[in-house]
Amino acid sequence: MQNNQTNQHVNPKSDRYLAAFLWVIFGILGRLIPHPPNMTPLTAISLFGGSQLSRKQAFAFTFLMIVISDILLALAHGYPVFGLWSLFTYSGFAMIILAGTFLRTIPTAGRTLAMLLGSSVGFWLWTNFGVWIVGGHAYGAGFTGLVNCYVAAIPFLGNALVGDLAWGLALFVSFHFVRKMAPKYGF
Repeated sequence: MQNNQTNQHVNPKSDRYLAAFLWVIFGILGRLIPHPPNMTPLTAISLFGGSQLSRKQAFAFTFLMIVISDILLALAHGYPVFGLWSLFTYSGFAMIILAGTFLRTIPTAGRTLAMLLGSSVGFWLWTNFGVWIVGGHAYGAGFTGLVNCYVAAIPFLGNALVGDLAWGLALFVSFHFVRKMAPKYGF
């Protein structure tokens, strides 16, 4: 007698799209809910997306998340959605997505941690350089002004490092756990 239940296989491609959609929602909510400055999941999601999705998908989903959350935040707080600073912010996230692609080959814990820390520091350096360039040298002109800009941004780096590590560990560890446990439970 044959078992009438069919063994249903889940489409891994649709699973990745569902996961990416959930990351977008998660990222938007992570920026909208109250949080300390720069403790959002965007860096971790950008790195994670670069490591798990095709390059095209990682860029599409990440920038969808950033643009939607930027629009919602601008509407809520009454500031412009885009400006010259956006070039630095968006290109910074693009670099993080590309860095995530390097985690595809050898995704070790040490390499992931190094990429998270490097992404935090690199994003901070790049975007604060952008603040100094497009801010009309509010911190002063020349090298001294740039140093002043970086010094003023140190508290944001601390928050970013803590947030990126926490969000990154949550994403990468939970994903590893789910991938390890899924076959055991028939997923």
